[in-house]
Amino acid sequence: MDTHAADRRIPPDDLAQPAHLAYLPGLDGLRALAVLAVIVYHADLGIYGGYLGVESFFVISGFLITTILLVDWQKYTRINMKTFWIRRIRRLFPALFVMLASTLAVTALLLPNEFEDLTHATIAAIGYATNWYMIFSGQSYFDAGDRPPLLQHLWSLAIEEQFYLLWPLICAFGLRFVRRKGLFALTIAAAVASLIAMTLLYDPGADPSRIYYGTDTRASGLLIGAALALAWRPTSLKAIPNTRFGSVLDLFGLSGLIALLVAYMVLNDQHPLLYQGGLAAVSLLTALVIAAAVHPAARLLPWLLERQPLRWIGLRSYGIYLWHWPVFMLSRPGLDVTADGWLVQVLRFGLVFALAALSYALVEQPIRHGALGQLWRSFRQARMPRPAKQPKFTISELQLVMSSAGTALFWPNRYGKAKPQSSAMPSNLPDLPPEIQPLPIAQSKYQGWRGVIATGLLMTGMAFIAASVSLSTMRSVASAHQVVSPAMLAVAATPAPTASLPATSAVMPTAAQMSIAPATDAPINPAEPPPAAVIDPALAAEFQRILDTTVQDHTIPGLVLTVKLSDGTTWTGASGLANIKAGTPMQPETRVRIGSLSKMLTAVVVLQLVEEHTISLDQPISTWIAGDLVPNGARITVRQLLQHTSGLYDYLEDRKFVSRAYQEPERIWKPEELVEYATQFPGSFKPGTPNAWDYSSTNYVLLAMIVERATGHPFHQELDRRIFAPLALTHTYAVPAETVEGPQAHGYSKDTDQTNVAMSFAYGTANIVTTADDLRKFGDALFAARLLKPETLQLMQQYVNGKGQYDMPELEYGLGLMHNHLPIGDDADEQARAAGDVIGHIGGFGGFRSALWYAPRTNTLVVLTVNQAAIDPNKLATQVFETILKHSA
Repeated sequence: MDTHAADRRIPPDDLAQPAHLAYLPGLDGLRALAVLAVIVYHADLGIYGGYLGVESFFVISGFLITTILLVDWQKYTRINMKTFWIRRIRRLFPALFVMLASTLAVTALLLPNEFEDLTHATIAAIGYATNWYMIFSGQSYFDAGDRPPLLQHLWSLAIEEQFYLLWPLICAFGLRFVRRKGLFALTIAAAVASLIAMTLLYDPGADPSRIYYGTDTRASGLLIGAALALAWRPTSLKAIPNTRFGSVLDLFGLSGLIALLVAYMVLNDQHPLLYQGGLAAVSLLTALVIAAAVHPAARLLPWLLERQPLRWIGLRSYGIYLWHWPVFMLSRPGLDVTADGWLVQVLRFGLVFALAALSYALVEQPIRHGALGQLWRSFRQARMPRPAKQPKFTISELQLVMSSAGTALFWPNRYGKAKPQSSAMPSNLPDLPPEIQPLPIAQSKYQGWRGVIATGLLMTGMAFIAASVSLSTMRSVASAHQVVSPAMLAVAATPAPTASLPATSAVMPTAAQMSIAPATDAPINPAEPPPAAVIDPALAAEFQRILDTTVQDHTIPGLVLTVKLSDGTTWTGASGLANIKAGTPMQPETRVRIGSLSKMLTAVVVLQLVEEHTISLDQPISTWIAGDLVPNGARITVRQLLQHTSGLYDYLEDRKFVSRAYQEPERIWKPEELVEYATQFPGSFKPGTPNAWDYSSTNYVLLAMIVERATGHPFHQELDRRIFAPLALTHTYAVPAETVEGPQAHGYSKDTDQTNVAMSFAYGTANIVTTADDLRKFGDALFAARLLKPETLQLMQQYVNGKGQYDMPELEYGLGLMHNHLPIGDDADEQARAAGDVIGHIGGFGGFRSALWYAPRTNTLVVLTVNQAAIDPNKLATQVFETILKHSA
């Protein structure tokens, strides 16, 4: 780029104004398509690649911001950083702050258990560091089980704001010292480096959230947009008389747009190609569409993207993106809103668009037009002496504000058409239509009572929609937070059996809640040593204290813990509530869902069949499963299913499919349906790829199907014949094939009751309901080699790297068995290291979390179940093991 003389003197008033950039309406059309893809994806309406709209936003932002900076440089031979950043702040902060304040208020009212986490996320959002907050706090983007954080969507805005902060400095430095061509080359190099970082950090089977959130790994989209602006400057593009060139532009642009829309439809968020060039391809397609949309020689693509409905949505895309996530996450059909169907979705979308329109009209536009300055001047004038009896704020002033808002909302093309009275007024902002000039609000010629009426009607309608959508939400949450009366507490709780236990509210254990007795299981192996008489009362009291303390803040409704020590003594205790609404206390005999601990039982049945030579570990699953159900079944072995090295897609990682389990709780899913859904997506890797591992519930659905085909009996009958009956697990059920008898806990995800769910959805992989004591009996028998031969138990412990999944950095996975290290004490302490070296499994499904860990070197078994999905059971397990270690010292 040719530059002006370096010593050119720039009038200060001119430098304070942004350089003029003609409005590019095609970009608003592309913004509209991108934001529509995102919100349809987040509404779980079957658009599997809608999240890619964010990548298109990155490219648009990189292109537009760089173009603005280039225009400034061309005019002034420098970039006014202060002016640029102030414009960004005025553009982004006000609407963000309104959304944050509203979300905090609603959360404090309806979801008090989530308020503390939300305040931390709000601080990160204000500092535009949400993406790194998500990374360092370990919040996965792909967790399908819990309510996602209400501000999770701000990770992308954080990356953009970080770009806005750094890129002007880099751009000014590059333009001055290496000129435009040099900066272009450096930008391309930086984009390639970002893509390489993404590829190198991607590990099939590991949670890709670090890559998905990272500024370093997602900068390529912004940089590709910036490179396009450096090579394809809108200010230098001219219409070329040769119509063939325009036709070529239209052809390439339209082809790029179609390919982009197809990607929005089908490229699911865990596709392995996504992090191996897929995101880069989406960025390049977006750049191709931008290149055609902004060139004056193109005709067809601009005509498509400049349609008024798309422009309307595009101009409000920022507000739509801000508001859609908290609205959707607070009104999930089947969870927060009991109703379901198209009407609920219409109301959800209507509320999002209404809030975005209000934000645009009442917050974004007035502030960009100088409303804050005018408000300050009005405040100063209000403090000046006024004539007697003159009100500080007149009806005319109120009409002025509301009519301007209504005009901006309903007649945006007419807003501010009056010409400025002074040539000193700022020129139009670069990403606004030319007719929207930053005029004083008083100069709009379409002021009047119709603007007041329009604004009032919209606000009334928005309130009605909000009330309609959230009425059932408030009812369900209010009932979930029903205050337990003192009388209820008196019935539900009695004094603890040990005098040293601390008093708690609604969590004091009854005599039935605490068991201090030796194990009385009927031994399967006569050589099993008899247990000692009684556990140390001081240790029992400490266990109970841990439970009571855990539920004191009501974040966790209730939990049950059972422990077997090295001397054979056992202890079982409970605390808290099994049902919040009814105030039912959690008891040791309360039935709970154990989630993926069910996989251990499935694996034991399969390995018993291996011992009987009915099944071979290394035979292809096509021996039992038809090839049309699993297309690559001839290459997948039973061992790979057990060890999660098949590469098959995990259907329980798909939010859309999981939401159907809650929306259709009475539906009986056939296992073939679950497998068919999973196999429509590409696998993470080819079966048996060295050093590859990816936890997938699809593997265990297939294993349960193989058991049925190999035995000729239903899977639940084989579980009963081989495990439940021999171990006398009288409180254990394979649902929904078996009906649960006795008290059963409700499961919660933060404040949402998730009990009502289709358990057939978890066939073979997370469908066991049991008690902590029954689960302890199973673990005791398994690790004592009373369910499998010792050599088979050793085979079960052939591990592969578990990729640090589920916040377990040292996780390894065997044949249905996890090997983990709990961070107990100092790792340099050999005794602590031995106490934390555990085998077993964790699980979570339908509002529950559970853990079964056996420490072979100390011969200690810990089992715990919690009816709260939004916690890590390993943290509590670590406390228990530490307590045992200290007591034995």
